Amino acid sequence: MAPVTPELIDTFVREQFPAAAASGNRCVSVGHRTATARWTFDPDQLRPGGYISGPVQFSLADAALWFAVFTEIGLQSMAVTSHMSIDFLRPAVGDDLFASARLLKVGRSGMFGEIRLWVGDDSERLVAMATGTYVAPARP
Repeated sequence: MAPVTPELIDTFVREQFPAAAASGNRCVSVGHRTATARWTFDPDQLRPGGYISGPVQFSLADAALWFAVFTEIGLQSMAVTSHMSIDFLRPAVGDDLFASARLLKVGRSGMFGEIRLWVGDDSERLVAMATGTYVAPARP
């Protein structure tokens, strides 16, 4: 399996799932069982009060975990979310949103990970934490 890169992931998502690409979520980095995604700040998608909405945060968390799964199994469109939960810790306001996913358990078909979300440059000031499980196509 060839290593995945952020550019390969973004191209794959644009081709295989255009609606996900249209949401503004992009892969910015990958590593061993990790990936970081970015949502570019868009004032048209804010809640009243200028908050980045829960659905935007959830979508980015899900995308980051999907991207982390790709680092383990390659670019496979049928790797799908089987469970995801999120805890919102503080309002997300004013800048680009980031989500960093790390796979904690990799099984034959299921993978479990955690996702940390923050706004702007302060990756220590989390706005949300999520966990999720992905199911991948059966491996040979």
